[in-house]
Amino acid sequence: MVIRAGTDVTDGAATALAAFTGMAARLFGDVAFAHRVALPPNWWGACDSAALLTALASVRPHPKHAAQRTLVVTFGIQVEAGDLGVGGDDYTVRLGLTPQPVGAVTTHALGVHAAACLAVSQLLIRVLGPLGFSGVAVDAPYVANLIDYGLAAAPGTPARRPVRGRLKLAVAGVGSVGTSSLALLATAFAPQLTGRLSTDALEEIPVIDSDIFDPTRNPFRYPALLGTESGPKADYMASKLTKLGLGARPVSTSVADWVVSRETPGFDGLVLSSVDTLTGRLEVTDVLARSALSLGVSGLSLHAQREGFGDGFACPFCDFVSAQPPATQAGVYAETTGLSVQRVLALLQDGAQLTAADIDQAIAAGKLPAHRRDALVGRSINDLVRQAYAEAEVRMGAAGGGEEVVAVAAPQVSWFAGVLAAAEIVKQIHGLPVLAGRVDVDLSGLPPGLVRRVPADRTGRCLCRSGTRRRWYQQLYGVQVPVEVTHGAS
Repeated sequence: MVIRAGTDVTDGAATALAAFTGMAARLFGDVAFAHRVALPPNWWGACDSAALLTALASVRPHPKHAAQRTLVVTFGIQVEAGDLGVGGDDYTVRLGLTPQPVGAVTTHALGVHAAACLAVSQLLIRVLGPLGFSGVAVDAPYVANLIDYGLAAAPGTPARRPVRGRLKLAVAGVGSVGTSSLALLATAFAPQLTGRLSTDALEEIPVIDSDIFDPTRNPFRYPALLGTESGPKADYMASKLTKLGLGARPVSTSVADWVVSRETPGFDGLVLSSVDTLTGRLEVTDVLARSALSLGVSGLSLHAQREGFGDGFACPFCDFVSAQPPATQAGVYAETTGLSVQRVLALLQDGAQLTAADIDQAIAAGKLPAHRRDALVGRSINDLVRQAYAEAEVRMGAAGGGEEVVAVAAPQVSWFAGVLAAAEIVKQIHGLPVLAGRVDVDLSGLPPGLVRRVPADRTGRCLCRSGTRRRWYQQLYGVQVPVEVTHGAS
């Protein structure tokens, strides 16, 4: 794969080019630039394209055979045409089969970052399509925006009044999505990357995660990493943000423990949540923040949803509420995984991990392909049920008939989710219209430009139906919330 950048690709657009390179170089064995491209200060610390490829050495594949085909990806319009063109500006997303323009001035260039993610998926469709990778190939110029998420260039909407003072932001979960979100926020606000001497946009950010980096699997779906990171995730990310001039504080505990440690209840700001377990989502809801932005990933699909509390629409936990008793849900999981109900109940406990024996039993029951064994040992029951997180599936014909499912890392999914998170936070700070509901994206195709509002859970089991919590929310923020007293929620 050859990357061509026009002379119009500077500032934020050049950082988006670096992000594209970091994603593509994890997936394709032969990535090169038509000419060396200078890079502005960026998250990966590379001064130019050559230094970036060198820094990515530990996460790049090493093919046994020479490349048999060349694909050319262009950035900007002042460049010779290739196979796929990436462009856009701060909020406009542009992708096509011909070179695409970039904005004359791009600060954070989140629209170009989004287009870069789409381009990675388009490359996978072209290369792996004949092997069983399904997707919708772009065949005409595609334009969308990150303001109203419609299929048009970003509207010239006048800014509303910006946030007074600094926005209070807490980040719950720094996995592949959380690290991507923070790296993109740093691109927009960190003084060492923006050249601004100080920032009055964000208060010190609590970075909350009790997990540690796993160098054997994290780097391939974590576009923000170079593959050399280790130790507690919260410590590393908070330290890096602080060095870049963006105040952050590590919280290497669960969200529940962070809530207990706080001097006052609630959180009068925005909680950015990318936790992917039932317990984690419940804890995020129990923060009782003024608002939350939830991000979720499954395979090549992702969503972002802005949430309040008790307003008739989904809260962070509504999607995770099951109307069935836990034992019944465990029975469903047992049927899905091939494990016993008793073992599933044990694995549903917070912090429980799959053992090699669990995975072998799932394989023996025909619920899991054998090649996924090592990747799932030590992970959660949710990972076994999903079998994929930020990964694509290629379904290939197997020897002797049948079908073999091969998992392919999809770092562009995590980065796209991070783009949505960063865009929503930047818009809130600058007084632009923010997401009113949920946007869903399937990167095996092209975003359809739809935003929907998801109604709150109606079973009465969710925390947002608790009369006690509704009264607390109203008292904390002066927001009128109908008080409902329901059984099963306290």
